[in-house]
Amino acid sequence: MVRLPEHAKVTDLGIEYTVLSCDINGAVLRRMDETNATVGFTQAELKQCLGRPANPMTVEFGFYSQKKAKLRLTGSASLSSLRPADQEDVIRKEFFVRKYLQLEADYRERRRRARIDGLPAPPAVSTSREALLRLVPTIAQQWRDLQLRTQGRPTATYRSRAKVALFEPKPSTLKGWIKTMRENDFDPVCLKNSYKRDRPEHFTPDEFHYLNEAIKEACSTTRPNLAAIHMTMTEKMEAANRLRGPDDQLRIPVEETLRNRYNTLPDMWRELGRDGKESARRDWQPEHAGIDVIRALERAELDDHEIDLQTLLVKVGIWKTLPKAEQKKVRRTRLWISAMICVATRCIIALHVSAEPPSKKSAMTALEMATRDKTDIARRLGCSSSWAQGGTMETLAVDSAVYFAHRPFRVAVNDAGVDLFLPPAGEASMRGFIERWFLTFSTQMFNYFDGRTWGSSAEKGDYDAESHAAAMADQVAECIIRWAVDGYHNAKHSEMNNATPANRWLELARDHGVQPGPTGAMRTHLFGTYVERVISKKGYRVAGLYFQSKQLQQIRRKSKKAQVIGRVNNHNLGAISVLSEQGWIEVPCVFRELEGVSIWQWLAATERLKLFNEDNAKASRQTLLDTFSWLKEQAEMARLEAGLVNPVLTDDDYQRFERKMDRVFDLVDSPVKGEPRPEGEWKPSDELFSALRISPVVYAKKKQSVKEVREQEETWGRPAVGKISGPQMQREPASDADKEGSPIRRIGNDIFDND
Repeated sequence: MVRLPEHAKVTDLGIEYTVLSCDINGAVLRRMDETNATVGFTQAELKQCLGRPANPMTVEFGFYSQKKAKLRLTGSASLSSLRPADQEDVIRKEFFVRKYLQLEADYRERRRRARIDGLPAPPAVSTSREALLRLVPTIAQQWRDLQLRTQGRPTATYRSRAKVALFEPKPSTLKGWIKTMRENDFDPVCLKNSYKRDRPEHFTPDEFHYLNEAIKEACSTTRPNLAAIHMTMTEKMEAANRLRGPDDQLRIPVEETLRNRYNTLPDMWRELGRDGKESARRDWQPEHAGIDVIRALERAELDDHEIDLQTLLVKVGIWKTLPKAEQKKVRRTRLWISAMICVATRCIIALHVSAEPPSKKSAMTALEMATRDKTDIARRLGCSSSWAQGGTMETLAVDSAVYFAHRPFRVAVNDAGVDLFLPPAGEASMRGFIERWFLTFSTQMFNYFDGRTWGSSAEKGDYDAESHAAAMADQVAECIIRWAVDGYHNAKHSEMNNATPANRWLELARDHGVQPGPTGAMRTHLFGTYVERVISKKGYRVAGLYFQSKQLQQIRRKSKKAQVIGRVNNHNLGAISVLSEQGWIEVPCVFRELEGVSIWQWLAATERLKLFNEDNAKASRQTLLDTFSWLKEQAEMARLEAGLVNPVLTDDDYQRFERKMDRVFDLVDSPVKGEPRPEGEWKPSDELFSALRISPVVYAKKKQSVKEVREQEETWGRPAVGKISGPQMQREPASDADKEGSPIRRIGNDIFDND
């Protein structure tokens, strides 16, 4: 059952609705146009509209609430529509407010205990000036330490202290932030600086006349000097003051004011002249302590874990072709998994497996994965059960890792309408469900694998896990997902009266409904990969494809040479999102055939049809569509789209694709001679592996014995008579086997080679 809360904005086929009611029978919506008509949707119709392949129904939670309407008047209804500098400023202010509220709650508890024990009362925590003067330096130090950890510095040093300044707001400023947050239901967007928009014009009409004339002179093809223009403006205003009375004198703007007004002009006007630029954390103690979850996705927990198994970083098909000597050099490693669990149903709604340590990329991947249906990936990986568990959670609990406090993650969580729960560091019990699931995972998953590391050194004993490693990393990653979907979801759970997580999900979804995940353009706005491009006449170019619309060209007319921020949905190249002054806009691809096609399918089809070849830069539409349909059914494509062990795509990857795929190709209606037929079993080529930064084989670093190191040092330390010393001699280049991360190179086409 789909549950649509009140005050949500529902858009379907260009018509906007507001939610009046929603129950097991369906939803009653009211059109927000001049008709003001009331329309009913059954539960079946809602599911059909939300799952429509092209132009699906979208839901924006809380859009018509009083709080959101008030924020839209200031032009800041969501964090993602703000500039990055404004987002950082809002998160910094929110950090100060949340820390104060946490200290205030701790003070009340310590005061209560002191009263019971007959001890002196602790120092007061309030919004008085004396109390804030004592608290602000402590909170400021915690904020700077967080920024240092974000930059990779665990503690402040005499060098890093100068790079991260200590920000200490005045007590009256912090008091105003606390009051504003309480008045706006603790929505951090209310802390955006809007004084420039709300402040009345400082200068009188007569003074503003001279200032405007000076600005017009600065917008000249002669590239005049602003200091000289200001001097001329000053002489004119002084001459006018000599003709005015003593009570009617003009105030002369300083040179810095002239420069600031000039810099605020649109880029188009300047090009004609001289030059031609903590996210949603809630007060969790009173709201979340002791809450019993009764709805699916009412609370979700996200965490990372390093698996207790040594695996081989080599593709299964290549392992059999390696000689014994090369097999010994293959690197052994332990994989990382990022998992998200629904507390009410114990279902795993996100499971990302990677050979890289957790980061902001893995956090965003898990968040995006939790909001959609993953049945297609599970089916192509061989699962017999569906993996439909997903949607928009109400509360998300994470740990104190730095990447969970990163701006893109915080912005995506806030704008999706999710409350972010950040417990104190070291309090694993506040995320007890996901921690307990990791223990279940470790004890049940790897009983039949060689190379297990166990949970502690005492359990491991003298067992050499690295030497016994026999499983391939990508094979283990696939087994993890199949175990979670087919095994764990269908196993009886003692704490749920022996109900299985899958059945519990169906039961709660039927009784209470599930908030749908973001769909359509909103999904790209929240989870797309950030890219920056200069808009050309052809449009916005990403991965060799052009995206074009009238609104996009309007942005180009205002800032022709400026880098414009966009977001790309890796799972759907039919359209991208571009940030404008009014917020995110959707820009469709010039090729409609890319609707619903992932970036991995597009690269595979491009490489198979050789669209980058100058002599064959065309393909028939039907063959391209058949190739996409064929690739969707392949298990190897499912592994790539699920991100099993593979790195997450970034803007650098898209730019590398564009440099290599610089040919312009055409789609024709008639068949093209020599087109390969989409049949048989598809295997990724070495060219595609190289394009996706995937190493078929990763070798470990060569280990030297103590004797080899001593002989090398002695050779370099005592050069023979008449010969140069060791370090100056030309050494043999290191082989690929001596370098960590060096893949086997069997590539015959350089289209996707690294630069």
